[in-house]
Amino acid sequence: MTAKRTALYLRVSTDEQTTENQLRELLAVAERIGWTITEIYEDVGISGAKGRDKRPAFDKLLKDAARRKFDLVAACSVDRLGRSLQDLISFLSDIHSYGIDLYL
Repeated sequence: MTAKRTALYLRVSTDEQTTENQLRELLAVAERIGWTITEIYEDVGISGAKGRDKRPAFDKLLKDAARRKFDLVAACSVDRLGRSLQDLISFLSDIHSYGIDLYL
């Protein structure tokens, strides 16, 4: 079985916070399961309530998903992906249509 090509998405809401804990946790999971990390997408100081157009890394993640640059998106929790239920449903629908899995 080949390793899943995995994209990590990290986000914090304020400039005083860091994504270090999220990254450390996801890298440990990736190593344990055997994922190949293709890219790390990171939005710092941006609320999850902001739309895709206000989160550059999230926007790039979705564009790269459409190009099928990875097989799996991993994030520490669903609230890192967004705070709007409507936006989350749209995100899940998009990645599902591309055949991409989600790990939280």
